[in-house]
Amino acid sequence: SKDCILEPLSLPESPGGTTTLEGSPSVPCIFCEEHFPVAEQDKLLKHMIIEHKIVIADVKLVADFQRYILYWRKRFTEQPITDFCSVIRINSTAPFEEQENYFLLCDVLPEDRILREELQKQRLREILEQQQQERNDTNFHGVCMFCNEEFLGNRSVILNHMAREHAFNIGLPDNIVNCNEFLCTLQKKLDNLQCLYCEKTFRDKNTLKDHMRKKQHRKINPKNREYDRFYVINYLVRLSFHNLKFDCSTANKIFLRTN
Repeated sequence: SKDCILEPLSLPESPGGTTTLEGSPSVPCIFCEEHFPVAEQDKLLKHMIIEHKIVIADVKLVADFQRYILYWRKRFTEQPITDFCSVIRINSTAPFEEQENYFLLCDVLPEDRILREELQKQRLREILEQQQQERNDTNFHGVCMFCNEEFLGNRSVILNHMAREHAFNIGLPDNIVNCNEFLCTLQKKLDNLQCLYCEKTFRDKNTLKDHMRKKQHRKINPKNREYDRFYVINYLVRLSFHNLKFDCSTANKIFLRTN
């Protein structure tokens, strides 16, 4: 109900089990059997607004959209939607037959707020585990995107090389997570002849290299939110610090470089 929660939340166990016909992960509609690829979240939200008149507030702050949807899909089969959602009447001054009711699902509802917090904590735990695996990994293999030198061992070797030899610093290795994906994302932009900082495209590789060197654009665009997911700090700031139980040693591991 809107006023209290009598039982602990039970999060979906394995949201990755649902797939589209093409085999990619998908998310079902809360109310019907329509499915949308995870990457097409906006299409699902549009579908739910148009077909079912439900709006999810602050959806970009939901840490795990797939689990969030699966949770509410189950809950809406157990109780009426009005037990959870605020009702917004559109065209309230129009004749009754022209009025429409929309339903707003947001964290004003205690159950929704707790769900969002639990999903965020779970995502943070997963990110910290991934970060630790990458710290300990000695089987990394990568090629410098500026000089094509190959590196084996730990991811820190190539990151330190690019910072030292090419003045390309994306941050301390211990502050980065999903490093392989991060480097692939950057390499793809360069392969598409796009400057990593101003994000302009150029006619060939030599022109791009000269531009980045002369303009001192060997850095990433800090305004590009695409990179946020590669920095551990961005998973921390979404949680209230009073909900986290980190000791000093854990904080040091997150924020400081380990020698």
